[in-house]
Amino acid sequence: MSQANLPQPSGDEPPRKFSLKEVPAWGVSLGLHSLIFLFFGLYTFPIVRETFAELVVSEVEELQEPEFKFDVAATDQVGNGGTGDTLSPSLAAAGAVSASPQMETSKRLQEELVKVNLTPTATIGDVATDSLGKTVEVRGGTDNLSGEFGGKGTGGGSGGTAGTIDRLTFEIMASLKEKKTLVVWLFDESTSMKVRREAVAERFENIYKQLGLMDVETKNGILKSAIVSFGKDFHFISKDATDDIPQLVKLVKENIPNDESGKENVFTAVEKTVAKYRDYRSREHRNCLLVIVTDERGDDFGVNGEKLDQVIQATSAAGFKVFCVGNAAPFGQEKGYVRWTYDDGDSEELPVDQGPETVAPEHVNLPFWGVAGGDLVRMTAGLGPYALTRLCAETQGVYLIVEDTSRGVRFDPAVMRNYLPDYRPIKFYTKDLQANRAKTVLVDAARKTLGERTPTPEVIFRADTDAALRTELNDAQKPLAVLDYKLNEIVTLLEQGEKDRAKIKEPRWQAAYDTAYGRAIAMRVRSFGYNMTLAQMKANPKTFDKKGDNTWELVASDEITSGVQVKKMAAKAQEYLERVVNQHQGTPWAKLAERELSKPMGWSWKPISKDYAAIERAMAQAKRGPVFADENEKKKAEEKKKKMAARAKPNL
Repeated sequence: MSQANLPQPSGDEPPRKFSLKEVPAWGVSLGLHSLIFLFFGLYTFPIVRETFAELVVSEVEELQEPEFKFDVAATDQVGNGGTGDTLSPSLAAAGAVSASPQMETSKRLQEELVKVNLTPTATIGDVATDSLGKTVEVRGGTDNLSGEFGGKGTGGGSGGTAGTIDRLTFEIMASLKEKKTLVVWLFDESTSMKVRREAVAERFENIYKQLGLMDVETKNGILKSAIVSFGKDFHFISKDATDDIPQLVKLVKENIPNDESGKENVFTAVEKTVAKYRDYRSREHRNCLLVIVTDERGDDFGVNGEKLDQVIQATSAAGFKVFCVGNAAPFGQEKGYVRWTYDDGDSEELPVDQGPETVAPEHVNLPFWGVAGGDLVRMTAGLGPYALTRLCAETQGVYLIVEDTSRGVRFDPAVMRNYLPDYRPIKFYTKDLQANRAKTVLVDAARKTLGERTPTPEVIFRADTDAALRTELNDAQKPLAVLDYKLNEIVTLLEQGEKDRAKIKEPRWQAAYDTAYGRAIAMRVRSFGYNMTLAQMKANPKTFDKKGDNTWELVASDEITSGVQVKKMAAKAQEYLERVVNQHQGTPWAKLAERELSKPMGWSWKPISKDYAAIERAMAQAKRGPVFADENEKKKAEEKKKKMAARAKPNL
């Protein structure tokens, strides 16, 4: 058809409308894809900006220090309805498992900025078998299960190893009521732990028996357990998690080696254990509990706690709750003592690293003059060592005290909740320390006396002859010069923080500073008076009024004869110590202050009589040794003495 024959539009015809049917397929596809790209571009843009902003803020930590709060008002209770049943939001966040890789990454980035809201001290009695049907939800702290203890590394009395394992049964039961559970047991390989390891192994079967009595399903892989051990190195004792309990008991009794290095690298072991078993949380959807059984504090948490922070982050992110079966930390001291029994039955107490309960020592270690203070030397505040307790608290677990060596000195946990150590990351503790001079000098003074045994001056002086009296007075003044120098150093140091004392708000720091400063001043007052009193006796010796008296005893007196300035010092010491007693009743600091105030700070002479002839005979006999019935008995005693002297001390 030619162009001329085609129909031509008339001028009255409306314009032709556009139709999608005439658009080619590639054009439709291009339009749809453009709309999709535009939609997703707009949708993701705010999220990218938000994530980027979060990364920047998390790295610039100096912009604003987070506020750390410690929930210490409530007392955890056994049973439903206790204050421990509900977790604070911050503690729940600290132990929560991320729901996605993105959330887990954010969790790690923000770990240092999480508010730590915890209650790390609670006390419960021994767990009776007939009460195992009760539900307990106690999180984040220390449970003191100690009673009167004996034996080598084990507990007895009302708590001990048996009571602790029963308490752990509650935790496993509560976990099983939620979902399937994995329990990893991490045993200290130290030789001092052999008996305690065996005691725990004996209770394994009892755990499952008790759970069965409560109709809690533990078979068919519902509850699995694994065994790991640590010393200088660590070992996976069980190849994998299993529900074969007899086999686990056998492994604990027979396969855990005795490490004689004296090293306990527990935090490295925790890190490796979590890395090995963390898949049980995601792959098998299990709750994961890690139980550390030890009697020391651990050697590898880092100089500034960097290893501890790293392990806490990894353990929290993996969803593991950490429980520790351990010893109470000695109050303000690094060294605790473990009674070690040798193969032949002889025993002695050996020092081990068990404390302190704080990041840095905060207790100035001073002796007592003329006052019995032996019962306070090894007292504890009922708390575990800092690093392990913090690991338990931040993962919603509990530090369980199986043995307390404080020799009868006990403190009410309800009172001590107001005096908890600072469990924030160490860099925040350090920053807070540097911001207050009173806190800084207190820690400096505590470090100077850490582990020291300051000698107490002699108070009994033989005076049956003038020569004997003068000799003993001269001998007594020699060590006093060294002691007074140390006391002057401590008083001068603590004095530098006196202005900042009013700025301290935490009861623990208030009590610690006031006790240290008050006791140091009081001892300085005693030192001045002691030196002057001895000098006066040398210059003008006293005579006895009563026949038969031949010895002078220096006793505490209300009269201070060392001058007006020393009297002012005594009044100041009295003020500080009485403030501790009045404001911090029921605490270790009040106990120390009360003991210091139990004797006046002045000195006076008291005449007494001694039978020096009998004393000299006894001393001569002691040099010769005891009297034996026959030569064989004497020979055996001498051999035993030599053996004890030559005996190699184990590394515990």
